[in-house]
Amino acid sequence: MTEVEAYLDDGARLVTVTGSGGVGKTRLAAEVFRQRRDAYDMAAFVRLAEMSDEADDETTLERICNLLLADLRVSNHQPDAQPMDVLIGFLRDQRVLLVLDNCEQLLGCVQELVDLLMNQAPQLQIVATSRAWLQIHGARIVHLNPLRVPEEGADRVQAEECDAVRLLQDRAALAGRPLTADDDWSAIVRLVRWSDGIPLILELVAAQLSTGRSPAVVFERLEGGLSLRYAPGTRGVQAHHLALDVAIGESWKLCSEVQQRVWARLTVFTGGFTLEAAEQVCADECVDRAKILSTLDYLVTHSIVDGASADGRYRQHNYLREYGRRRLRHFGGQDTVEERHCAWIAQLVRDAAERWFGPDEVTWLQQVNAESGNITAAVSWCADHGQAERGLAIMVDLLRTRAPYFFATEIPVCRQVEKLLRAGPAAPSPSPVRVSALAMVGWIWIALGTRERGRAHRDECVDLARQIGMENAPAVQFIDGTYDTLALGLRSGYVKLEAAREGFRAAGAHGSAYMAGLFHAFTAGLLGPVEEADRMSQWCLDKAHASGAEWAITWAEWTRGLPEGSQPQASARNALRAQVKLGDLWGPAWGVEEEARKRVLAGDLVGAAHLYGGSDSLQARHGVWFNGLPGWRRHRDVAIAAIIDGIGEEAFEAARRAGGRWRDDRIVAFALGDTDPASPALTERQWQIARMVSEGMSNPEIGAVLHNSARTIEGDLTRIYRLLTLRGRRELAEWYRAYGAASDGSTAPVTPLHRG
Repeated sequence: MTEVEAYLDDGARLVTVTGSGGVGKTRLAAEVFRQRRDAYDMAAFVRLAEMSDEADDETTLERICNLLLADLRVSNHQPDAQPMDVLIGFLRDQRVLLVLDNCEQLLGCVQELVDLLMNQAPQLQIVATSRAWLQIHGARIVHLNPLRVPEEGADRVQAEECDAVRLLQDRAALAGRPLTADDDWSAIVRLVRWSDGIPLILELVAAQLSTGRSPAVVFERLEGGLSLRYAPGTRGVQAHHLALDVAIGESWKLCSEVQQRVWARLTVFTGGFTLEAAEQVCADECVDRAKILSTLDYLVTHSIVDGASADGRYRQHNYLREYGRRRLRHFGGQDTVEERHCAWIAQLVRDAAERWFGPDEVTWLQQVNAESGNITAAVSWCADHGQAERGLAIMVDLLRTRAPYFFATEIPVCRQVEKLLRAGPAAPSPSPVRVSALAMVGWIWIALGTRERGRAHRDECVDLARQIGMENAPAVQFIDGTYDTLALGLRSGYVKLEAAREGFRAAGAHGSAYMAGLFHAFTAGLLGPVEEADRMSQWCLDKAHASGAEWAITWAEWTRGLPEGSQPQASARNALRAQVKLGDLWGPAWGVEEEARKRVLAGDLVGAAHLYGGSDSLQARHGVWFNGLPGWRRHRDVAIAAIIDGIGEEAFEAARRAGGRWRDDRIVAFALGDTDPASPALTERQWQIARMVSEGMSNPEIGAVLHNSARTIEGDLTRIYRLLTLRGRRELAEWYRAYGAASDGSTAPVTPLHRG
């Protein structure tokens, strides 16, 4: 409303409110009309949705003019005068606001009328609502977005912060079925997320709830939106809003056959698509590739597809996609379109796997991640159509790009690979792609500290490889060497990792060769000897710099300071800072852990304890536990023993728990040295209060010491909790024991608390 009214105040002659069906365009225009009509000489609100589009343009124009004259209460006393002439004569010298609602059904007539009226009536201002843009020069377009929906898995408290949930609550209560704490809020969240925040859908959901259906049943019986409709005979609802399918059908009818076919074919995409993807998947003998761009333009300007965003991606709301999906089955050839979609995805991940090791590394990572929904859809299609091996090939290439590690999705990706491995026959015959898939997923589980799961895949991989003469293949050597070094802590694995690196390099798979070298450097940095750790670390650094691959450089840099190298004090901060800047969601947990060990070497034992807690927290949220790796655990145990020896077990545990409660950004900032929680900005009085809380004193007892009321102390504590991002007395007591361990606790320390 603010945006629309601002345009009107600035003198805009035409403001078009666009958006998909049911998003609330009419409601917005009606509210603008109600609040602004008194500022004009005259105002009219005309609903065009109920007008038939069967008459010719001339008759339709005349009917619209008559509706406007009637709403403006202008009488035509000239029998020979045309309604258009009477309307123009009236508007020419008046300051008038016209609202034309639902223009998309009569778009050509409305365009002609608006263009004429704006030229003849200089003080006229028009607000039009339309799924389609009016395409009139100088018009101001306001795109009405859906309401915000909750995140996947949100609980009731989190969900109720979103406008879409509040609207559903409001409409359900009006329908006599208020939502309560006893309802299934996981089902409510799924319903609201499916609605994409479209008000019409939320109102239709509320209507279904009012019949006595539970949220879970409503969700299970959505049928792609077919079930969302008001009961027969419902009054007070516009005809095109009585059912979701009717609302969407209005847009479908406005499309040509080619536009309908493209709309239907676009539904094979999940999570959006690019122009290039649409051209590859949607074009065939029925749809000319050259027409895809202009067709997309039409679908965007008619609010059927959301226009390309800054990342060049188009998107479609769930309910429009479900409608088009049903139409795709009607047109026929669904398998052919899905086959093209699968082929497009397979080529994309193959290109990324082969080309990422270079200056475009991050671009490839982002591109692959952007298509994660499409990758999942393509692989699922392969599984459903008896093409599990093809799906495995796609997943192997995906893992070779390392995008799942960068974006912290490696666990669900591994599970999807395992599902594909089980999807084949009960006794699948060995094949190179199956061997590679077992090698990749087994290697990841080993690297994440899930030793037994990784070993099972490694054993099956080695066995299948022997059956088809692939036991010396680079992928097999890679998982075998990784298992020996990381899971068993044996240096004998170096030979296998070296063989894997050379094998990948000979095959031209330079990115995979780098990864084999990186794990060689990593494990040598944990197991020694120093010469091996230095040699491989330098090799990785040289190769990464020569390729210009930014993320690869950070990991090579990280290996330089591992414990068994000759540079144990080499800073891991440069790698960590670069990874955070790049958006890496996986690397910071490893970098924080390494920085914790460096703090021990530097004598900052309290800071190290905080970082070990922070690393544990990051690993838990990421779903990994690499502290279980033998070589890694040995160095961690030594470092923690040094901390406990220096400050005591109670202080260590308090600091570790405190670090574990920090937010991710605070953990990383402390690891980078950008913040120093060891000297927090508490006043001397606040330090005294924190000390007394740690001693178990109550608010009245603290108040008696400080000559204040218990209520004053409660206010002081509230400010302390907010400042330190703590949640109560117990956490404050733990915090104080960690930070105050090096002072007598009576006053704030004047220097950071380094113990050692």
